[in-house]
Amino acid sequence: MKTVITVFTDYSLYGKAALEHAQKLSQIFDAEINSVFLHEKTNFRTIFDTAEAGNTLCFVMPVAHSKKLTFFNPKNAKKWICKSRIPVFTIGKCKVNPNDYQHIILPLDTHCKEKELALWASYFPTYLQKNCPHIPKDDIKIHIIYNQYKEELLSRKVQNNVDFVAKMFDNLEVSYTLHTVTNIDNIHTFGLQFAQQTKNSVLLFLMTQNYSLVDLLFGPIEHRILGNKEEIPVLCLNAREDHFALCQ
Repeated sequence: MKTVITVFTDYSLYGKAALEHAQKLSQIFDAEINSVFLHEKTNFRTIFDTAEAGNTLCFVMPVAHSKKLTFFNPKNAKKWICKSRIPVFTIGKCKVNPNDYQHIILPLDTHCKEKELALWASYFPTYLQKNCPHIPKDDIKIHIIYNQYKEELLSRKVQNNVDFVAKMFDNLEVSYTLHTVTNIDNIHTFGLQFAQQTKNSVLLFLMTQNYSLVDLLFGPIEHRILGNKEEIPVLCLNAREDHFALCQ
């Protein structure tokens, strides 16, 4: 049985772009497409529950900064993504490029559960080489970006994550590059800038589980990542409580 990619779409530029990206992803992962046309009576709870019980690989969701442009804005997109045990791609209105998804941007910080993103990062080079053999292997790369903290404890936590993921990629024989940065506000928003400069990229992002006082005052980081102005596709995951191997 083939896996399924469920895409939410509408008549907007965002909905049409989401459908194009779903078709691109179906080619990469050799999956079928299930299209859901968005309207006010769409039963998202049923869709998400059915997907989790079936063979859905991921969702593709159009997100704009305003609901006037498409059904999802960052706020209500976050509401449903946070409930999903299945990865969700968020897409702006940018059309598909033939070379999309060849560069995978993987920000790593201090939280050990961010290592869960690594497995999904490894899928892209694996499946691109299998199902898109016309793409040269050297053109497919995972970019691990991480902040070089001055504080020893924070620096050690980040380095432990980086070392773990690098060893995992070595074992899987997938190509990656390490990028260290300093003096940045947030590794995930920096990831958007990095992805924009790299081009043909997808950013991997682990949804926030526990919000800080800063998040409550200025809004969660998801409001910047989802529906980002850079038009970068973002693969959003929630940390799985039943997954332990990658966090040890």
